[in-house]
Amino acid sequence: MGVIVVFLGLLGLMAWGWRNRSRSQAGLFDTLPEVPAETGDVVLGPLTGVYIGSTVAGDWQARIARAPLGHRSAATLTAFTGGLRLDLADATVWIPRADLVDVRRASALANKTVPGGGILVARWQVDGHDGPTLIDSGFRADDKDSYPRWEALRGDAAPPTRPDTPRSTTEENK
Repeated sequence: MGVIVVFLGLLGLMAWGWRNRSRSQAGLFDTLPEVPAETGDVVLGPLTGVYIGSTVAGDWQARIARAPLGHRSAATLTAFTGGLRLDLADATVWIPRADLVDVRRASALANKTVPGGGILVARWQVDGHDGPTLIDSGFRADDKDSYPRWEALRGDAAPPTRPDTPRSTTEENK
C-alpha cells in the first residue's frame, strides 16, 4: 500500500512540474502560425516518423512544454515552398519559410538521444511576449536516407547575428 502511495505522489509531482514548466514558458510564444490556405508547392515529403519534441534553441534539454509542441507524437513532415507542415496526431504545426532558419541533423534533442545524427532538427523563430525565440523542433524519420535533401532546405529568416537576436540559450552563444 505504501508503494502505491509513493508512486501516486511521484506522478503528482511530475504533473505539477510539467504544469509549472508550461506556465513559465507562457512568454515564449503567443500563438503558433496558422497553416495558410495556400501553402505553395510540395518540395519534399511527406516523410513519416516521430515528432521528438521542441526545445529552446541551443539547449537540447530545455524542452518546451506548451501545446502542441510539448509531447512526442507520430507525425508526418512535408516541405512546401511556403514552409514546413508537421502533422501530429492531435495538431498541425506550421513553420513559415520566413521564420525557418535552417534544417540539420542532431544526435540529441528534447531529452532524446539517438546515434549518428538520427534526428532531423528544424530551427525556426516565433514571436512572443518576451520577444522572438529560436526553437529547435526534432523529427525522427522512418526513412533517414532522405535527410541530406531536408538539410539543404533554408528559410528566409535572417541569421541570428543582429543585436536584436532572438533568444536562445547561453550555452549556444559561447
